[in-house]
Amino acid sequence: MKESKHLQNLSYRLGTVNDVDAVFELNQQSFSEAWSKKSLLDVMLAGFDLYVCEHESLLIAYLLSQDILDEVHIMQISVHPQFQRQGIGRQLTKKLLHDKSEHILVLLEVRASNLAAQTMYQNLGFQHIGRRKGYYTPENQGEAREDAMVMQLKYQTAKYA
Repeated sequence: MKESKHLQNLSYRLGTVNDVDAVFELNQQSFSEAWSKKSLLDVMLAGFDLYVCEHESLLIAYLLSQDILDEVHIMQISVHPQFQRQGIGRQLTKKLLHDKSEHILVLLEVRASNLAAQTMYQNLGFQHIGRRKGYYTPENQGEAREDAMVMQLKYQTAKYA
């Protein structure tokens, strides 16, 4: 991972309910369909996993996932705009993949227009397996709903080590 000088003090850890306020703030900045603080807290209390990245004690990225039987579903991943394209999302995903290696596969949806994220996932071993028409609400008013690309990683093809 190529990091710029100011990002040498990154720490990755499992998140807790104490991180919900910071996750909520980043969620609001990142998604046109942002979750409420109550929804984020509810899923944490229901057993969803939260991985976070901090820079100098400031939460700058998170990944939220849910285990369903022998599958892991990545529900959200967000990196603060100032810290994007520096490998942080990749590192969070690799940590999740490492921690969940007893599972059979990992599934996620990503906006069809988010080619950078799709490339990152492909480089980790994910493959496109489908498309959900009109899955995402438009980011700008008056635009059409956007398709989601469904991607999966089978653990025998993972490239996260």
